[in-house]
Amino acid sequence: MKIKRRAKASTEIPASSMSDIAFLLIIFFMLTTVFSQEAGLKYELPDSVNEVELSKKNIEITVFANGSIQIDGQERPFEEIKTTVQTMKLIRPDVFVVIKVEPTAPYKYLVDTIDQVLIGGVEKIAFQSTEETLIDFDKEFQLPQN
Repeated sequence: MKIKRRAKASTEIPASSMSDIAFLLIIFFMLTTVFSQEAGLKYELPDSVNEVELSKKNIEITVFANGSIQIDGQERPFEEIKTTVQTMKLIRPDVFVVIKVEPTAPYKYLVDTIDQVLIGGVEKIAFQSTEETLIDFDKEFQLPQN
């Protein structure tokens, strides 16, 4: 009886299933990765689009593009926001603040104003633009005449 020699084991690594393994690992890591969520500004959009007349017992702060502010129509220094809000909160615990912002005002002024209102103890804040800007498309975007 003749003894057959065994074939030597191949020294190559089979690469045919490598792509399958790579895609399975990618899917696994995509499903198990937890993304951190950055804390942003907390705000609520109104439920309706009907206009509501604001009570004079609420605080109205206007932020201008040059950084100046008005509290209830009177020009005040920025540092008075917190004290005014705290005083009104003591008088009326359910008070809320309406912040009017010029469209060209830097975002920093708005954020600083919101911070001062929150430090003052009021969490109910409404936002409003100081002016309605309508674009006249005929004047702004003139098409070339043929």
